[in-house]
Amino acid sequence: MKLLDTMVLVSAVNPDDRHHKTGMTLLRALRSSERVYVPTSTLTEFDLVLRNRGYNEAEVKETWIALAPLIGDKVVAVTPSAHLAAAEIRSDGLTYFDSLITALAKEAGAVVVTRDPQIARHVSTEW
Repeated sequence: MKLLDTMVLVSAVNPDDRHHKTGMTLLRALRSSERVYVPTSTLTEFDLVLRNRGYNEAEVKETWIALAPLIGDKVVAVTPSAHLAAAEIRSDGLTYFDSLITALAKEAGAVVVTRDPQIARHVSTEW
């Protein structure tokens, strides 16, 4: 199983991002691969990133309208046990959202699709 990190979505929606093409390819993999998912925590973090970057409500809505068909039902929930594990992982210096995807990956035996070296210290990653 593979879990897409927030940076995949950020790269995919920003044509000026140097990783845009890769982000779009990875996002499209959701439709062609049975074992690729977006954690609920990734969706929440992505929404917060949009807002922190100054997107207004109309722009946020437009972005979700574009992304929703690509993501479809390829979403996996962060479990209570992953939240518990994430709390322990945060003591090792990971941020809130990085700890959630890391804990979920450990729980599911998944690879995280990311360029984040902090996550790579804890679980298998690829980009």
